[in-house]
Amino acid sequence: MHVTLLHNPLAGGGVPSRHELVRSLMAAGHAVCYQSTKEKGYEKALDEPGDLVLVAGGDGTVRKAAGHLLRRNVPLALLPLGTANNIATALGVKGSADQVIAGLTSSGRLRFDAGVAKGAWGENHFLEAVGLGLFAVTMCLVDARANHREGRADHEDLGLTRDLRFLNRVLRGLRPQGWHVEVDGHDLSGDYLLCEVMNTPSIGPNLRLAPRADFGDGLFDVVLATEREREQLAAYVAARVVGDDPDLDLPTRRGQRVRITAAGAEVHVDDELERPGAQPSAMGGLIELSVEQGALEFLVP
Repeated sequence: MHVTLLHNPLAGGGVPSRHELVRSLMAAGHAVCYQSTKEKGYEKALDEPGDLVLVAGGDGTVRKAAGHLLRRNVPLALLPLGTANNIATALGVKGSADQVIAGLTSSGRLRFDAGVAKGAWGENHFLEAVGLGLFAVTMCLVDARANHREGRADHEDLGLTRDLRFLNRVLRGLRPQGWHVEVDGHDLSGDYLLCEVMNTPSIGPNLRLAPRADFGDGLFDVVLATEREREQLAAYVAARVVGDDPDLDLPTRRGQRVRITAAGAEVHVDDELERPGAQPSAMGGLIELSVEQGALEFLVP
C-alpha cells in the first residue's frame, strides 16, 4: 500500500522515532510518505494521501487528519502515542508500532460518525465531544495558567493525573449555570454543572462520561449533570486520580440534533476552546450540533 504517515514527533516522548516508523512500514512492504504535524503546511500531504493515512500521535493529531479526509473514502489507521487516546480506545486500537503496522493489511474497516458544530465562531467538525461547564471551564483555566493548549505535553506521564486533580479542584468551586438545551426538539433546559454532547465514550483525560456512546450509530449521547450529580462526579474523578475506573451513570439523552443557548460560556470542540458569544454573530449564544453519519473510515484490528 501507499501509506501517508502523519506523525506528531513529540508524542510518546519521541518514541518510536520518525526513522523507526518509516523503516517498519517499508519492511512490511509499504511505500511511505512521511509528514510531521509540526511542519508548516503539513496538510498538503493529505491532498493525495494514497491508500491509507497512518496517524501516529494522540487525539489532536487524529482530528487534524480527519478534518481533511471527511467523505473522501480514504481510510485512517491509528498508532496511539498520546496521553489519553480516547479515539483509539473507542475503536479498540492498541499495541506497539510493530504490532499496528503488521496488522494493517489484515485489519477490518469501521465507519465513524463526525459531529458538526456551528456557533458564533463559525463551523467545524469534532470526533469526541462538544461541551460546556466543568471540562470547558477547566480547559480555559489551564490555558490561562500555562499559556498553551491542552495538547501541550503528550509525552508527560503525569499529564492525566495532573489534569484530573485540577479538574476535581475546579468541580469543588463550580456553580451550576442555566442553559437552554434541546435534543431532537425535546426541551432539557436547566441549571447544569456540565453538558457534554458525546460521540465517543471518553473525553479529555479519559473521562468516561458516556460508556454506552457508539461512534457509528448516528446519535450523540448528551450527558447532563446537575447539582444532584456533583458528589457522584467528584467521587468518579477522585477514583480516576488514584488509578481506579469505576462506573459512572450520569443522566443521558440520545439524539441526532442538539441546540444549546449559552451566551458567553466557554465551550470546547474536542480539544479546542471557543466562546459562543465572544463576537457579534447571527448565532448569538446558540450552538447547533448535528451528525454526519459514517463520514470517516478507520482500519481496526
